[in-house]
This record gives sequence, C-alpha cells and structure tokens, in this order.
Amino acid sequence: MIIKVWRIDPRAKLPERSTAGSVGYDLFSLEETVIEPKGFALIRTGLVVKAEPPYALFVFPRSSLFRKKNLIMPNSAGIIDFDYCGERDEIKIPVFNLGEEATTIQAYERIAQAVFIMVASPKLIEGDPSELAENSRGGFGSTGGYK
Repeated sequence: MIIKVWRIDPRAKLPERSTAGSVGYDLFSLEETVIEPKGFALIRTGLVVKAEPPYALFVFPRSSLFRKKNLIMPNSAGIIDFDYCGERDEIKIPVFNLGEEATTIQAYERIAQAVFIMVASPKLIEGDPSELAENSRGGFGSTGGYK
C-alpha cells in the first residue's frame, strides 16, 4: 500500500514511525504554539494525507500528551475522511489544556499519531423495534455495576 502525503508548507516534517514495530506514524507540529490554561488550539502539521479505501486514517494523541503537557484531544481521535485531501485540508491536531499554566508545543515536536485502519462501509437498513432482544443490559457498567 502506498499513501500520498503533501507538504502544503515547506517547513512540514513528514510522518515517521519511531521503530519497525510502531503501529502509528508520529505527526509533528509545524510551528511553536502556546496553549493557555483551559484553552483550545489547533496544532498545524502542514500536511495533507490521502488515505485510500479500505484503509482510513485515524489520528490519536500520543500517550505522553497529557502526562507531559496537560493536553488532551477533546474529540479523543480524529477521523480523516477519504475525501479530505484537498489543498486546504491540512491535518490539524485539536488540543485542550486541562492544566493551570500555559503549555508550549515546540516546532517539530511529536504531537499525535496517525494510524491506518481497515474500515467497511456497510449498507444500513432500519429495523423494527420489536426485533430487539429482550435481554438487553443497558450499557455503562451494566455487567458489573458500581458500588
């Protein structure tokens, strides 16, 4: 499989796998960005990536993002659609600072991971509510509950 990546800013760093066993490709920040306490920012990568079906591109936070920077990705993971690959479709990493102090993302800092995952696009049909199982559990801790 070959995936095309465009640098829409010449300063952009191409995604890299840190080791041969890495599942994700590190995504790097394009420029220094300061995120104020309780503040939100979109971290630029300077990249457009064209995922090819059936492998969709998902963007996940690096495990150190919260531990080292007090940052979370408020959407938990980013889904890059197959048709999100135009000249203005730069991959940007949304972050929210949960900390009490400003935090800085340096230029070329590893900020997120790009993972290619095989996806399906099944045809959805509406079912009749009478077809639902009567032994439903209800979700959200339904198998063990909370004490």
